Amino acid sequence: MEPGRFGAYRIEELIGRGGMGEVYRAHDTEHRRTVALKVLSAGLAGDAGYRERFRREAHAVARLSEPHVIPIHRYGEVDGRLFLDMRLVQGVDLGDLLHREGALEPARAVAVVAQVARALDAAHAEGLVHRDVKPSNVLVTGEPGDEFVYLVDFGIAWSAGDSATASLTQTGSAVGSFDYMAPERFAERPVDARTDVYALACVLFECLAGRRPFTGEGLAAMMYAHLNAVPPRVSSVRPGLPPGLDDVVARGLAKDPAQRWPSAGALAAAARAALSTGGVTPQRDNGPAPGPPPPPPQAVGTAAPSWSAPPAPGPGWRGPAPVPVTHPGPATRRRWLPWAAAGAAAVAAAVVLAVVLSGGGDAGDTTAPTTSAAPTTSAEEAALRDRLPAALTGCASATPDGVGEDARVQCAADQPGPTSVRVSAYADADDADAAFLGLVDRGDLPPLQARDTCPTSTGYYYWRDADQQTAGRVGCMTTTRGDAVLFWSSSAQQLLVVATSAGTGADGLAELTDWWTATRDSFG
Repeated sequence: MEPGRFGAYRIEELIGRGGMGEVYRAHDTEHRRTVALKVLSAGLAGDAGYRERFRREAHAVARLSEPHVIPIHRYGEVDGRLFLDMRLVQGVDLGDLLHREGALEPARAVAVVAQVARALDAAHAEGLVHRDVKPSNVLVTGEPGDEFVYLVDFGIAWSAGDSATASLTQTGSAVGSFDYMAPERFAERPVDARTDVYALACVLFECLAGRRPFTGEGLAAMMYAHLNAVPPRVSSVRPGLPPGLDDVVARGLAKDPAQRWPSAGALAAAARAALSTGGVTPQRDNGPAPGPPPPPPQAVGTAAPSWSAPPAPGPGWRGPAPVPVTHPGPATRRRWLPWAAAGAAAVAAAVVLAVVLSGGGDAGDTTAPTTSAAPTTSAEEAALRDRLPAALTGCASATPDGVGEDARVQCAADQPGPTSVRVSAYADADDADAAFLGLVDRGDLPPLQARDTCPTSTGYYYWRDADQQTAGRVGCMTTTRGDAVLFWSSSAQQLLVVATSAGTGADGLAELTDWWTATRDSFG
């Protein structure tokens, strides 16, 4: 396509090309925004089966709300060409980063992989398998210690429930990268979430060691290696790594899917634990993910969820220096990439978590600590108190710490229900949602499918109002100290509410859920 028109889009320049099509910088004349426009190859639209699967999976990806998955504005077909409309984001792919810097510091490597794992868990909850997890499909923004990561390019995603197997080729071209491909892909057996777990383990190996687990050339060599060869232990390539990481990666690279980590999040959690048990202070990726840099002026469009500034990183790794690159490439390219930014840095949710979820080194502790009373009642706090339902009593002032957090109070509640309730009002709904997701990261909670909700499962999901419109998110969990915790965000009310029932464990979630259902609409 030459610069010109494509439906409602004015094509400005070609910014990428791959086996599935091209990506253009384009201006959406209907919505008056600059976007990344991915136009698939003409032959793909002529394949009726592919066209239907493209539409089904584009719709599924568009529904994903996980911040590490780039949202899609819209998709469709123009003049026989399938297209995806996404926002632009400036960053560098992980492949370029590794080519320039070699192996990453272990805490940084685990932090990157943990964010990719969240994207995969969200996709898997929707029944999607990415099938092409590799460094070049991981977009990194920000600087070390302040990085936000996206998993990009779901262009070959496969619905795990499809009856057909996911073959190595479709419409005459290879699907996925052989370097990170799970054994079942070569055998053309059905794929599921564990196929992506294998690829993610390959990425973790490369981040830690500075090279891929298998280094053969060509399809035949790579097929044999993935099917038969025992991968080297990471520490044999990069001595001095925490020994627990060897076992984490080895399990992720198991030939038999049943022997792998059950989810991407489980692999990431085990890697974080390996850092700790290996005497290394991990980067605090289990707190709120650091926000991406704000989009440039020309990348306009629908406002995206705000995100939090990162906590100060802990002590860095003191082991051997990263493996150098034999043939260093040029400086990392800061280029426009065809993916959407999930949001701008906004809420210092590390401080929110330190107040809402008590510390003490226990990631699951959520009892409300003592907070200092605000010296005076602000207008924002007075407005918040006026909105509180009668079920909340004895509310005390608490100092708002997060960017965008206007007011915060700590209350008791009528029984049965929570023993303490913290209510925070935010400048806008995106800030409240960012703080909510910070709690999700703090508790390492999975996204729940529609059939799984509180109190029967622990995790988080969207809740709907009386008109069946999405009204916010709700999450529930139990802590290692035996507390039941239910928390929710409200888009319309711009609130985040955290309710804790001390010492009641899983049984307390049922009472908290009943209390939440009866109370959530009574906030003014």
